[in-house]
Amino acid sequence: MVPYRRIAALLAALSLAAPALAATGPVVATDLGRVRGVSLGKGAAFRGIPFAAPPVGALRWREARPAKPWARVRPATAFGPVCIQPASPSTAGMPQSEDCLTLNIVTPDITARGLPVLFQVHGGAFFVGSGRYIADKDLSPIVRRGVVLVSPNYRVGRMGFFAHPALNAEAGHGTGNFWLSDLIAALDWTRRNIAHFGGDPGRMTISGCSAGGSAINALMAAPVSRGLFARAAVHSGGGFFNATRPIETALKQGVAFAKRAGVDDLAGLRALTPAQVLAADPGPPDYGAIVDGHLLTRPISRTFAAGGQAPVPMIAGSTSNEASVFGLMGFDAAVLRERFGIDMAALRPLYERDGALNDAEYLRRVQTDFIFTSAAQGMAALAARAAPAWAYHFDHVPAAQRGTAPGAPHCADMPYIFEPNDHRDEAERRLAGVLQSYWYNFIATGDPNGPGLVRWPGSRPGRPTTLLIGETMRASDDFQRDRLDHWFAKWQVESGAAIRP
Repeated sequence: MVPYRRIAALLAALSLAAPALAATGPVVATDLGRVRGVSLGKGAAFRGIPFAAPPVGALRWREARPAKPWARVRPATAFGPVCIQPASPSTAGMPQSEDCLTLNIVTPDITARGLPVLFQVHGGAFFVGSGRYIADKDLSPIVRRGVVLVSPNYRVGRMGFFAHPALNAEAGHGTGNFWLSDLIAALDWTRRNIAHFGGDPGRMTISGCSAGGSAINALMAAPVSRGLFARAAVHSGGGFFNATRPIETALKQGVAFAKRAGVDDLAGLRALTPAQVLAADPGPPDYGAIVDGHLLTRPISRTFAAGGQAPVPMIAGSTSNEASVFGLMGFDAAVLRERFGIDMAALRPLYERDGALNDAEYLRRVQTDFIFTSAAQGMAALAARAAPAWAYHFDHVPAAQRGTAPGAPHCADMPYIFEPNDHRDEAERRLAGVLQSYWYNFIATGDPNGPGLVRWPGSRPGRPTTLLIGETMRASDDFQRDRLDHWFAKWQVESGAAIRP
């Protein structure tokens, strides 16, 4: 039997050794303090780095404030908490906190300098999700090609989207886009510090899918974010319809929330527990960018129509079964009629020119085209008036699912670009390699084209050209022309600007 004193000595030695082991890993200096990451071969990951002050207490429902510096080397080996949100499969088991404004960085080579940077914004209908969703892949294919990845958290749900008369009075201007202030703060932190992680702050691409793509449209439109990025990629982000709401609408929604929560003053609202905030927002998520007159001065699509967006190269695209997300959002035929004035009966002949459709398939196609397909093509055509822009439509369905799946679901292109290829068959790996090449080229140079790739023509000002990605790959100037022109015309009535006149 080992004597007690020997056991105690052994435990003491182990307790001394543990911090030494934990202290291994690359150390990088930021303008707030040093951080220690995790080695990944030549590369490294840095997780949970604060980029703004914790938005707690009196800072709840205020725009992001600067984080305080720290003196000692700060461990950056574990992801920070996700922002307050309902339970979901994507964040199951992850700690939550209002103190969530952190970002993650993955670099392929800690000794490199001047690498292009990808600033990836997570989706989740603006009410769930976190910056872990790509950063937890460590060295994803895009990173391995020589890209520094940055993925931030931002406030979601009511914590990030809340307009209220008392908040406007406190700030002295329109408020509500706290989520957007978070992303702008994260971009500014990245611009200041990414060179220390091997990245070039002058070659930063902002990118996201779903709500992440909508966030990219908002960053393109927000005057205060100008100069913080060099290019943008919007995956399934919409942009025409339902992209923003007037401050008047947001204020009514905010007052209704406060009434459901049982309080109407700021002190009481800020005293609510996170659980009480979540409980006061039952039903489907209904959050989105607010035209607050401060961060967003007009609807996003009208900013693009007027040429007021950031004049940087842009990619915009969608998938062929975007309607896969509408079970979550609740956009059925009744909602389309009540909120958007869409007469499904009058529109049906346009969608049945090639044959009759059952009600479910008809609704699926309208949902897909209305929010996503028309916007992806149209936003690229508008953006092309200020800088090069490319549009795509992803219709690839794996062979095993053909005949049963109605199309490529919402954000189906993302795994091909960002996830490892190990589990894919040869055909799927080829497609992933092609998409990774297009997106790496764009991130690195601002143009997706390169040797060995099908030529991807840019859209012309006001006239979309679409790269069709399916079992084959080709470019088209007339993709779904009749259907899309209907939605372009509807948007023109609302905005006063034309696409493909």
